Amino acid sequence: MIGKWTTKMALLSCGIGCLLGTLRADDKSIEQKTKIHRLDTKERAPYDAFIYLNRIPAKVDEGEEILDFTARIYSRLANQEGRILIKLPQGMTREAYLGYKTFLSTDAKVSNGNCVACHAPEKFTDLKLHTLNVDSQPRPTPSLRNMAKRKVNIAKVLQAKLTAAKAPDAPKDYKLIRLNKDNLKHLEAFLKQLNDVDDKLFRELILKATILDTSQD
Repeated sequence: MIGKWTTKMALLSCGIGCLLGTLRADDKSIEQKTKIHRLDTKERAPYDAFIYLNRIPAKVDEGEEILDFTARIYSRLANQEGRILIKLPQGMTREAYLGYKTFLSTDAKVSNGNCVACHAPEKFTDLKLHTLNVDSQPRPTPSLRNMAKRKVNIAKVLQAKLTAAKAPDAPKDYKLIRLNKDNLKHLEAFLKQLNDVDDKLFRELILKATILDTSQD
């Protein structure tokens, strides 16, 4: 009788221990899970590894204008480029980096995406309603994160944006768009960096980062 009671208690203890172990694993911070320190965001895309590596602001500060936000980032990028210290997470290409800069550009005469006007990080949406032309209904700005899961054809969407930008009744932000074929390819490469990965791969993206030399650009 005592033996059976002891066995039951042992099984119960094991069950509780396993449950507590699971709870402890779930309660771990994102830093503990990824083994990467000082993470300011729970987002887990290659883009997030990129801004972590280069200490780029993750989002607009409260009360900050979007132009001031992009100016902060461009200043940081210029500093890193000048010292050849731009770090790309594993799998992120030069084209994607150029696409990121086009994405942020708001007032350039060329390679001006002005995407950030409506798709600001870190959610890549301003959560506002926008009307694309006088005949359309206002629509909420979709997030640009995880478009692969939604099976979005990025190239097709970018081409549609460019076409809309050339319309006489295009919204003000669209009229600032100035893109060529290379810009579209670069933007597509960048937007693919917004698809989430698991914690293990996210860690690998950071640990296997490479330096991008832009001195000849």
